Amino acid sequence: MHLSSDVALDFVEGRLKGDEEVFWRNHLESCKDCTEDISRWRQLRTDLKRSHLTSASEELLRKTTDIFPYRPEELPFWRRSAIATLIFDSFQEPALAGARGGAEARQLVMRAEEFDIHIKIWGEPDHRQLLGQLLPRGSVDFVHHARFHLYRNGERIETAGVDEMGEFRFRDVPEGDLSLQIDLPNLTVIGALNVKQN
Repeated sequence: MHLSSDVALDFVEGRLKGDEEVFWRNHLESCKDCTEDISRWRQLRTDLKRSHLTSASEELLRKTTDIFPYRPEELPFWRRSAIATLIFDSFQEPALAGARGGAEARQLVMRAEEFDIHIKIWGEPDHRQLLGQLLPRGSVDFVHHARFHLYRNGERIETAGVDEMGEFRFRDVPEGDLSLQIDLPNLTVIGALNVKQN
């Protein structure tokens, strides 16, 4: 019979009751394995309760936090969300098809907040592409910070940035119920894109 880990810890911590503690003290006098085990548990207890460990000084904490300075104007604590609504679809208005390119291409215009998103989708069903442009409707200067994400069934399938003209491109657009998410500094915009074969 040897000390279990639970009993050894209770022994080292002084939590054993009278008769039980006496029993194990007598056992330790004759059992070298349990004596070594208790010695290791006592060492662990000592290592965990080192009295020389102290909290960091205020100056050291300040130096540590200064490594990554906090700038409230760059790190907003909230982010608004908005829905982009479809205001034009060339497949729904065939008389205007081809207004911004070939008639075989699908043209979409979505609107959200202070900007429009012009989108062109073209190509074969197994290799569709999407070219878009983010156009502010005023003197808003956030276009260059935009990130576009293409989702299918809630799963992100591609991400793109914008160029100096606010244009973005996805080179492999699958058929189906898709959504476009635009991440701006203080705003996330989501709009539905239904890309189906017509």
